[in-house]
Amino acid sequence: MQHNNIKALLIIVLGLISGVALKAQGVDSLSFYLEYAAKNNPELKGYFLNYQASLEKIPQAGAWSDPQLDIGFFVKPMDIVGGQQIADITLMQMFPWFGTKKAAQTEAVHMAQMAYEQFREAKDELYLELYTQWYALSALKQQLSINRDNLSLLKQVEQLSLRKVSAPPLDGGITAMGSSSPGMAGVLRVQLEALDVENNIESILSEMEAEKARFNALLNRPLDAEVFLPDTLIQVPLFLDKEIVLKQVESQNPALNMLREEELAFRAKNEMNKKMGLPMLGVGLQYMLIGESEMMNSNPDGGMNGMDMLMPMVSVSLPIYRNKYKASRRESRFMWEAATEKYHNSLNTLQSELHKLISGLENAERKIALYRKQEQLAQTGYNLLVAGYASAKSDISELIQLQRQLLDYQLKLAKAIAEYNTLAASVLKLQSFNTANNLN
Repeated sequence: MQHNNIKALLIIVLGLISGVALKAQGVDSLSFYLEYAAKNNPELKGYFLNYQASLEKIPQAGAWSDPQLDIGFFVKPMDIVGGQQIADITLMQMFPWFGTKKAAQTEAVHMAQMAYEQFREAKDELYLELYTQWYALSALKQQLSINRDNLSLLKQVEQLSLRKVSAPPLDGGITAMGSSSPGMAGVLRVQLEALDVENNIESILSEMEAEKARFNALLNRPLDAEVFLPDTLIQVPLFLDKEIVLKQVESQNPALNMLREEELAFRAKNEMNKKMGLPMLGVGLQYMLIGESEMMNSNPDGGMNGMDMLMPMVSVSLPIYRNKYKASRRESRFMWEAATEKYHNSLNTLQSELHKLISGLENAERKIALYRKQEQLAQTGYNLLVAGYASAKSDISELIQLQRQLLDYQLKLAKAIAEYNTLAASVLKLQSFNTANNLN
């Protein structure tokens, strides 16, 4: 129970921490979008309708076969002992062998559960896509903010360079042209760098529009609908116990549950096929409509003349052609064995995928720590160079080069955080989002 609480807390953190910086749009957090998609995504609706359809097969599997009514009329009444037979009416109800109907219902129940697990798997896939798109958009917004901040820094350096160019020379022996030419070259270099940053900003804005359209498509709403994102991209806290997570994957992953249900369905089908190879029992009534016969009226023993006859009937099917029944049982046995093998293969695949995700998380965490340290060092060095450039103790080339490095570290940090958060969501997807939150 404690482990489930930890996982539920992590889901809440994943869903809500991304929306803490929202202002007036509190409802438009990631958790809101997840719930909205669960209700409106057309593909997910289709899977749920498939599940509902499979539920309707359960009463069908448990229903009795329809009774059979045979009615026959004689064009010319037939003389029999006791009168003239006018019509013959037979009503018969067949019953399968004991336990056949229950086995059929059990198979239908497991098939319906398979459809439900397919729905859960589709929902988890949808949630992971939303998490991925959300963090991609958040990273782009963070990169946009970083580029704008860097553009502002470049504008400050440009103003500083212009002031240096316009300042009178300190040494009277140096001409104005001699002092201003290198200074103007520095101004132009800063302006060129600013143009690159402005181009990056436009590219990010264009990419954000495309990613928002994809995000809105998952929500089944207009592609140009606004998506409210947090102002800051935060690394989600994640504490993993590999052994516990492996057990949760084995018990909760819908793909594995679907294969388990498939195996149980074929086991029930095998039992049903066994019962189908046993006799079916029939119970019925035969009613003979008999009219009076003139010949019987003259007979002193004609007391039964014209009396209708009612005859109870019992029938038994004879399943003597055994090959088809044996083949059907072998078929269902092979199918459940195949489901078992697919289950073990899927479990191995999911376990290896989990190890890969954990390794990716560790690498992303190392990169985040590295880029944060590099960003701090680059920022400190940049501040020193700006101060030195203002006092003519540093060169503009060094300043621009370090500014590029600072921008690169900041952008890499945003990408690394988004990558880490997406990998964390992928780990939760293996355990199934549906079992860890109340959005389903």
